[in-house]
Amino acid sequence: MKTHPGNPARCGATDLEAEDILLFARAEEELSRDLPEWKRACLETYVQCQEDHWMGSCYDCFRYCEGQRGEWPDDRCRPKRKKR
Repeated sequence: MKTHPGNPARCGATDLEAEDILLFARAEEELSRDLPEWKRACLETYVQCQEDHWMGSCYDCFRYCEGQRGEWPDDRCRPKRKKR
């Protein structure tokens, strides 16, 4: 990533991993800006979804959340159940 910051695929990441890395970086960048609270909530939940490898497509749920102005679709993206 440090050698090719704008192109993680050149550092050995798959296309899907590269896309996730770049989207994650953009989300973090947007979080640092002055955003409406609902959008900040969507971004923060997206970051948590990615970091904790939730069930569902974090990206699709993020886009849904944006469209609903802050309503995260818990029925589609949520933390994995802990095994007992």
